Amino acid sequence: MEHLFLKILAEETQKGNKPSNTFKAVSINRVVVAIFEKFQVQCDSKHVENHLRTVKNQWQIICTIQAESDFGWDDNMKIITCDRLTYDATVMAHKKYEPFLNKSIDYYDEMALVVSKDMATWSFARTFADINLDDSKQDSVPVDYDNEEVEVRTNVSSSGTSKRKRKNVQESVVHEQIKFVGEQLGKIANALEQFTADKTPHVYEEVMSMEVEG
Repeated sequence: MEHLFLKILAEETQKGNKPSNTFKAVSINRVVVAIFEKFQVQCDSKHVENHLRTVKNQWQIICTIQAESDFGWDDNMKIITCDRLTYDATVMAHKKYEPFLNKSIDYYDEMALVVSKDMATWSFARTFADINLDDSKQDSVPVDYDNEEVEVRTNVSSSGTSKRKRKNVQESVVHEQIKFVGEQLGKIANALEQFTADKTPHVYEEVMSMEVEG
């Protein structure tokens, strides 16, 4: 049901039916009808809008975690990665982060389409057409829309996260280049020092020999 929910709203986003970050009524109604027809679950537009707020809250948590320097990101597997110590400390401080750590985030790309305010800030390179939307592979477990819990988190846009990540990557590359140049200069200095140490006595002997002969 979660997959069907996100699949339809992602398609509606591509159709331009999400002006001003709000879906048109026709998009919401399409979800209502599809859920009823496939799962025989009674829901209305209010249930869909409530669940959409929950998805937005989940996306905000994901973006908040991704903005932290202690975490990595596997774009192929859609996993926020961290070591064991970071995981334990983070879960102890923020229990709600646990579902998004070291686990593949289901329907990450669809969530980005549905929730992101600016389609130009998607954090993935694939188009929605590349995403596997085979419903036959999904579990048909109803979602209890009446018991949605909505939480408010500080909003961190995917654009800001992307810029910070790009800046960190650029700084890392520059640091590695400087480190490499420094290592090479050190090797050259050591070679020159060794060359001087080896050749100086021989040069001195040759000079003195020339002076005696003269």
